[in-house]
Amino acid sequence: MNKYETIFVIDSLLKAEEIEANIAKFERFISDNGGNIEIIDQWGKKRMAYEIKKRQYGIYVLIRFDAPGTIVKPLEREYRLNESILRYKVLKLETQALKALAKASVAQEKAAQKIEPPEGNVTNSAVQTAVTENKPETDAPATAEPQAEPTVEPTVEPTVEEPADESPATTDSKE
Repeated sequence: MNKYETIFVIDSLLKAEEIEANIAKFERFISDNGGNIEIIDQWGKKRMAYEIKKRQYGIYVLIRFDAPGTIVKPLEREYRLNESILRYKVLKLETQALKALAKASVAQEKAAQKIEPPEGNVTNSAVQTAVTENKPETDAPATAEPQAEPTVEPTVEPTVEEPADESPATTDSKE
């Protein structure tokens, strides 16, 4: 079994139910033909670089899956027969790409662990209560001056002076 990645663009004018039905259809197709889906990632509505079938926007969907090599041609045929699919691409992931994906997933897990605070951390709650107890209690707002409304100066249109009529009798003649 090989690892594959497919990205397809669905017409953005479809209803949400129709979009979900199309995604489910391709998910079933992959599963029915011996594939095992790892991830389905909906990127959402994006503007395309150029119009395809007179559409400027499309719904992008990525599916990463394991499957035998015989699945690619029938899957591409299904994409071609479906009128709501604007573009599609099926890629076989090479070992270098698989290593990069594994490295990225490890980095995401580490980042997620840094964000989540450990349970039962007493020092953070102690610091928070100390900070709130040291706040000065005043009923009056800070000494900020009220904001003055901006004044709008009337615009003055420039006057254009019209040139005086020159009569043709006053032309200089060179002798």
